[in-house]
Amino acid sequence: MDVNEIIFNLEMMSHHENVIKESIQNFESALNSGNIDSVLSFYSEDAIFMPDGFRSLKRGEIGRSNSNFLTEKDFKIKFDNLKIDVNDNYGFVEAVANTSSIDLKDTSRVQKTSRDFFVLRQEENQWKIFSYIFNNVTVSQTS
Repeated sequence: MDVNEIIFNLEMMSHHENVIKESIQNFESALNSGNIDSVLSFYSEDAIFMPDGFRSLKRGEIGRSNSNFLTEKDFKIKFDNLKIDVNDNYGFVEAVANTSSIDLKDTSRVQKTSRDFFVLRQEENQWKIFSYIFNNVTVSQTS
């Protein structure tokens, strides 16, 4: 591999990392909007979502029982400390997420910090979430 090929490959990797970062930021905005259809548009058709404390969900199962849960709970999320690695048609993202939502039982605000891991797959020149898992590391509740 000559110097020009190395430079080209590094530029392409940087480009894909930037596109993936933008995709995660747009996914964050979709979650914060509460629009489940918008959220689902970021997932691959054969994606799997593995939320902390729940069973794994296929794309078609996400939001099926209650598509308004994001707005009902006033769910908000912020992804920080993104670490992105790209390998061929797959992107890997580690992040720290800070979330807040309303506990519908007593209307207190629940704040959580989680470690999040995404596997994205390039499909038709778009990066789609192929697998998303998170686990909560801190949980606090305020009145």
